[in-house]
Order: sequence, then C-alpha cells, then structure tokens
Amino acid sequence: MTSATPDITAANANAAHAFIQRWQHNTASELATAQSFVMELCELLDVAKPHPTPEQDYMFERPITFAHGDGSTSAGRIDCYRRGHFVLEAKKLKAGSHTKGFDDGLLRARSQGEGYARALPSAEGRPPFVLVVDVGTVIEVYAEFSKTGGTYTPYPDPRSHRIALADLARPEVQDRLRRVWQDPDSLNPARISAQVTRDVAALLARLARSLETSRPADQPTRIFAKFRINAI
Repeated sequence: MTSATPDITAANANAAHAFIQRWQHNTASELATAQSFVMELCELLDVAKPHPTPEQDYMFERPITFAHGDGSTSAGRIDCYRRGHFVLEAKKLKAGSHTKGFDDGLLRARSQGEGYARALPSAEGRPPFVLVVDVGTVIEVYAEFSKTGGTYTPYPDPRSHRIALADLARPEVQDRLRRVWQDPDSLNPARISAQVTRDVAALLARLARSLETSRPADQPTRIFAKFRINAI
C-alpha cells in the first residue's frame, strides 16, 4: 500500500500539469469550452461526471424557472448543477485576469449563480456552494451552509476563494474541490469546529483516565495528611 502512494501522487501531478497546460491558453468561447472544462476537471478530481437523469440532479444546462414579483415567470438554465452540492456558473471573460473588468465580470457571474440557487424548487433545497468558473483562468468558490438561500460568501475566505488554474496542481486545492463535489458538508466550518471540540473533549477524558490509573493508590491519603499538617 505505501509503495503505491508515490505512484498515485506522481500520476496525479502529471495529470494536473497536463490539464493546466491544455487549458491555460484556451481562447475559445464559453459555449464551446465550458462543458469540456468541467468534464476534464471531474477526471482530474476523480469524481463522477455530470449526466442527464430524469431527476435532473446532476447535469449541464439544468432548466430553471424564475418567479418574478409581478406574478410572471421566465426560464433559465444552470450551466452545471449538482443537487445538494453546487450551482456552477461558467464564463469566458475577454477582460484580462488582473483588471477591474475581469473582477466585475466574475461578480456578475456570482450574482447570476446565486439567483439560480434561490430559484431552485424549495423541495430540492439550496446547494451550499456556488462555483464561478472563468474557463481556463480561475474557479471562485462561494458558500452558504444554512442552505436557506442567504448570501453566499467567499470560501474559505476572501483571500483564498479564487483558485487560479495553476493552483489545481496543489493536492490541498484538489481536495477542497473534491469535497465540494462529494461531501460538501465536510467543509462546513461549524461542523469542523464541533468535531474539533469533540476531539479535544475525548482527548481530555483519556488524559484524565490515564492520570487516574497511573496515580499511586495511597496518593489521596498523602494529600489529606499534607492538608492536615498545613492546617495545623
């Protein structure tokens, strides 16, 4: 088992490098590239790919109906959707990645993704993540773990929610995205904090038992005798 680990790591590193090289200079339109990018990303992460089902629970171009305040409705489609996991909104922005125009374009895409999440049927609930992808450039991650349709905030924080294409070579970044695909609740800070609290409590309980069993049998008597002498 241990001898296979370096091979697996090397194979993943090679796959990540090939993925980055293939996509970093891609200039085709969003329509021509978004689905291919997501499919290949799924291969890199070793997760299931989107596929059409009658339940429409994990697919490209998921149909959605927007209900407006005046009673009217309009139709839309989510670029990629996985029920209980994420809404993914894909773009291929023409603005340079270090420009205000690029940032503004991603913010508009985020707002669009949030709108799709809130327009989902209430029976399906709101997914905890909104992913904003500029194909071949960045993936932005936003989270809202109450699943009530509140404001999606940068995840894990505003400094590191934007994943550059080159960052996909890092195992910890791949692991974060893999969890979004497979076990999004494992990234919930409240759940992580609760687990840490339980782990610390269990550790303290084991330490207390260890001290109790290792203490000499006559220790309470000695402590009591010392207390009496000090009192006198």
